[in-house]
Amino acid sequence: MFDLAKFDQEIAFDFEQAFSLDIRHPITGEKTGLVVEVVSYRSERVKRVQRRLANATIRENKKNPKKVGTVEEVEERTNEIVAASIISWNMTRDKAPVECTPETILQIISDPRYFFIAEQVDKAADEDANFTKQSQRI
Repeated sequence: MFDLAKFDQEIAFDFEQAFSLDIRHPITGEKTGLVVEVVSYRSERVKRVQRRLANATIRENKKNPKKVGTVEEVEERTNEIVAASIISWNMTRDKAPVECTPETILQIISDPRYFFIAEQVDKAADEDANFTKQSQRI
């Protein structure tokens, strides 16, 4: 039998707590020095964006039920969700810090040259184990 109380004592999820993700080079797999602080897709921060996008789609479909979404729209929405999971980073360009603003985040992860950043952030934000603290009793 599955005991919720026992489970809650063994594992604690904190989806709002940022996970430090070391971005790896897309070819060599070595650490690039870029560290991105990522929250879970289950965090309230990301869920707000998911709800906003879903509600906009629902409203659009009510206005125009025959409208068919495009691949570009799907990509834009996906990028917005990935961007919402990024809290901060230590990125620079020509030794100057790259601000971690919503606009800049979206610009970077939407740029095909930096596909590996978006892919690694997506994977990290989707992995519940990154946001789990196991009890010492296990």
